[in-house]
Amino acid sequence: MTRELVVDVGDLVGHPEAERAFSGSQKVALRLGESVVSGPMNVTGVVRGTVDGVLADYTVTATGRLACVRCLTEWDEEISIDAIQHFARTPDEDGYGIEDKRIDMAGAATDELSLGIPAAPVCRDDCKGLCPVCGNDLNSDPCDGHGDDSESPFAALKDLFDS
Repeated sequence: MTRELVVDVGDLVGHPEAERAFSGSQKVALRLGESVVSGPMNVTGVVRGTVDGVLADYTVTATGRLACVRCLTEWDEEISIDAIQHFARTPDEDGYGIEDKRIDMAGAATDELSLGIPAAPVCRDDCKGLCPVCGNDLNSDPCDGHGDDSESPFAALKDLFDS
């Protein structure tokens, strides 16, 4: 178990009126496409007793290095995810459960953070992307055109799907 995100819940199980705040952090290394989250993942929340376990209501935050899918510009952005996870006396299909009167929030928090990384990040809504011919960033260096493409071996395909 990761010590910093382990929460003692022995006195909460079976007591729906009982709750306890917790916080901790852990280093993570996650990648989705060109986007990377590497460094500390911070977790804060509250665990509440339920009849058969505890319910963790928590927030996961981390800084991600994102890359625009249109123009490949990179920037750092804070990713923040709110989540709820139930931990029962017997582990669920993901393996999260109460073990020795404690829960380890690291796995559930990492799962939620990985789902929160944008699959197709865009640097700004009006990003023009890259020129498909020369690769210039059309946001900062617009192209004036690239001449007649009728010499291209693919020119015959240009009108293939026109109605």
